Amino acid sequence: MAFARGEANSLGWRNLVNVAAEPHCGHTFPASSTPLLVLHHLSDLHVCDAQSPTRPEYLDRHADPDSPIRAQVGTIGTYRPHAMLSPHVVESMVQSLNSITVGPLSGHKIVGAIITGDTTDNAQKNEVDWYLALLDGLEIRPDSGDFSKYEGVIDDGSEHYDVRYWHPHGTPAGKEDDQARAKYGFPIIPNLLNSCRTPFKATGLNFPWYAVHGNHDALLQGTVTPTPVVNKEMVGGKRYIGLPSSANLFETLMQFGEVGPAGYLAADDAPYVEVSAEIERRAIERGEYAQLHLDSPGTPRGHGFSTDNVRDKTMYYSMLVQGVKLIVIDSVNHFGGWQGSLDEEQFAWIEKEVAASDRPVVLASHHPLSTMFNDYAPSGRRVCVDEIREMLLKYPKVIAWLAGHEHRHHVEWIGDVEEVSGFWQIETASHADWPQQSRTVEMVTDASGDFYFGLTVVDHAAGTDHGSATTPLEIAALSRTVSANVWQKRPELGAKHGIDWWLGRPTDRNVVLKINKR
Repeated sequence: MAFARGEANSLGWRNLVNVAAEPHCGHTFPASSTPLLVLHHLSDLHVCDAQSPTRPEYLDRHADPDSPIRAQVGTIGTYRPHAMLSPHVVESMVQSLNSITVGPLSGHKIVGAIITGDTTDNAQKNEVDWYLALLDGLEIRPDSGDFSKYEGVIDDGSEHYDVRYWHPHGTPAGKEDDQARAKYGFPIIPNLLNSCRTPFKATGLNFPWYAVHGNHDALLQGTVTPTPVVNKEMVGGKRYIGLPSSANLFETLMQFGEVGPAGYLAADDAPYVEVSAEIERRAIERGEYAQLHLDSPGTPRGHGFSTDNVRDKTMYYSMLVQGVKLIVIDSVNHFGGWQGSLDEEQFAWIEKEVAASDRPVVLASHHPLSTMFNDYAPSGRRVCVDEIREMLLKYPKVIAWLAGHEHRHHVEWIGDVEEVSGFWQIETASHADWPQQSRTVEMVTDASGDFYFGLTVVDHAAGTDHGSATTPLEIAALSRTVSANVWQKRPELGAKHGIDWWLGRPTDRNVVLKINKR
């Protein structure tokens, strides 16, 4: 079974319904095959500390349907009404993937999983700890600051109640209903802000898994290089709820751009509320992301990083997996901006790794090739899309590139002659946004030596009924339903990309691709 958005009620809210799983389109998968790489592909987990004080949720209001500047700013993405439920979605996905031990088309054993970046949402130490606990099967407390209460923008306190955010516990006495419930049909879920912070023992992924570095794993809000000043605010006791009086709104929004430079404004006289300080919210330092993986008790399951990554502060590596050479790329521009690119040293390393391989090569990065245009570099030079494409197409041994970043299912041929000269780029949707899916990728050869790629989307284990939203799976079910109802992405409210855009086309989801023998 699969999930779809049901009929809208008078406020546009849609419950989810069960539907039949889509059949595979494209080529016919070979009845007999030799495995090259059979693995699960997860992306954009966005495990989020939604109570972190420096999250600029207030900027997101300018992308609401009633914003006078919505057309100019488009999607901002600094607030999701279900962000505090992100750990439970990962737990639900892990349970689902653990139940799939062989490829649904080939029957070959699944040998691992790859997570193509944005494992965290705001590059915080505690977010990395939560993500690793979820994958490693450890105890997790998805809470920060004061464990006795929720302190994010959707808390149920009356003093700083803001109708522009969803408040799942309802309306405080003497206040008006928030817009999420009054205008868009969002539900009241009593006690949600307590149950979502309750500790639980994670199941843990039963496969070796390989980590990929994403822009949200390195940069604040996926865009801004951490500075000592901002890091002090991250661990401090002030949650800012607006811009300083001297700020220009458009200039501020441009500070969170695709291409660097990027930065937070000085706080100055910005309005704030007092919250609990938390040292574990500190920003991850360069190279530390790999160190935390190495220090995790679950490292025997595998994650790809080595002590070389820690020493050199690099987040890229290669390894032999099943019948291919897997080359993991760090596409983050550490100077700022949320789109990708490579430094010259890594670009040269990639070509050397590809050229030396005696096996088919599979690349993995967070950013897909089309978004590798962030050329901002106060020192050195960034290598971008055209140069990367030209280099890779010199090597027929490159057969696939796995990516995420855009939160959608998307398949694209990179090369001049489809299925002959080039490779397949395979993007997988996110856990943060609808449809909250992963996928299984089966790369095989048939008897004649042709390459086949069987792609099958995977829903997380939660169903359509969120019940009282107290268990991890019930909370994950609620998150999926909320993700299907975000008001900024409703096509009837003027969204540029409707909610179902992230599903991709049928040919982007359950599909069989091919490359002719080389």
